[in-house]
Amino acid sequence: MKRKTIVQLLSLLLLVAMIVALDVVRQGRFQSEKNEIVVRFLYTSEKKGWIDAVAPEFPEWFENRNPGMKVRLVFEVQGTRSSMISILSGESKPVLWSPASSVFVPLFEWAWENKFHNIIFNESEVYSLVASPIIFGTWKSFIEKHNFTSWADLYRLADEEMRFAHTSAQESNSGFMSVLLEASIAANKTPSEITLEDLQDPKVQEWMKHVESSAVFYGTSTGFLAKQAVQMGPAGLNVIVVYENLIIETAKTGEAEAKWNDTLLAVYPKEGTLWSDHPVVLFSNASWVSEKEVYAAKEFVNFLLSRKIQLQAIPFGFRPGNETLKNDPEVLNELKEVFKPELGVQLNLTIPKFTPPTDGEVLDRLPDLWLKTRATSLEAEQNEYYQVGSRSAYLSAIPAFVLLVLLIKKRRRINNA
Repeated sequence: MKRKTIVQLLSLLLLVAMIVALDVVRQGRFQSEKNEIVVRFLYTSEKKGWIDAVAPEFPEWFENRNPGMKVRLVFEVQGTRSSMISILSGESKPVLWSPASSVFVPLFEWAWENKFHNIIFNESEVYSLVASPIIFGTWKSFIEKHNFTSWADLYRLADEEMRFAHTSAQESNSGFMSVLLEASIAANKTPSEITLEDLQDPKVQEWMKHVESSAVFYGTSTGFLAKQAVQMGPAGLNVIVVYENLIIETAKTGEAEAKWNDTLLAVYPKEGTLWSDHPVVLFSNASWVSEKEVYAAKEFVNFLLSRKIQLQAIPFGFRPGNETLKNDPEVLNELKEVFKPELGVQLNLTIPKFTPPTDGEVLDRLPDLWLKTRATSLEAEQNEYYQVGSRSAYLSAIPAFVLLVLLIKKRRRINNA
């Protein structure tokens, strides 16, 4: 009996020791996490390849500059408009936010102030990371036949054999910017001069309706749109509004030339264009952001804008966001290797570089303008828009129809067995 009591006592002591040891380990781990600064970064997918490639270097870079301090990055990738809504709803609470274009910065600022009546960031804490202009992606054969160089040409060719596409202005940054450019050209103004009255002007709307009437496709993803052009070929889709870097990406695959004996080229509209400049916004005034997080976030921005990291963005088809590097010999050499006619693009651009409007209400109304002027012969199908009765829509349905027939036949054979 005495021996059984001793065994029970020893077992109890061992259990207590294990609990204490686990608590010590837990406290140590908690202490480690407490000393670690977590920077939450919400950004768009266009630059994911670059961010994925360079981000693993940051913790060591940070610790070398700040001995005894540790940092951890937490990423969330969303589309520009959905990420903005996610922050406004409180679903996402990042320290840093990077939409695809600075067009969305005044729109977000306007929406935030209207909802919460305070300022979440300072104008001095918005930085451009990398840049890619909005351009027309057009087949070489189409350019040669129509001398296509501008938005004016787009309007002229809308009644002819043009098959046009851009992404949804409600869901995609490039589609949003495309509609802003259309409205600006129609009003004979730069984007920064556009007013609510211009958006309501019947002449502006009629100009846009004419251009949009040639649309055969509205996608939700700009990357998918470029791939769709390659799949459909020159006869199926001959003018798309995309980012310059997607033309480079398409050219590198060689698929278009192999499939159609033709190539997609970037046409830089001679009227001028907007740039997808991938700003990063530091929410230094947000209630959920600490001073340490602000400091670490600024360090991450410094890291992303450093010469070494900016150089790594160029192979992804991006131009540096850090303006101080534009005359750097190594940067120029790297740019010349990527931005060249062989890849369908140009390095030195002479067209005007537009700045976006700063009126949040004007920007907020743009998707409504698109809904009013877009091609009415399009219907939604699997989150994309196809032209009703278009050859491409019917062709895309054929494989599914054949599969359905085969499944029905197989089921009948099983039932009759």
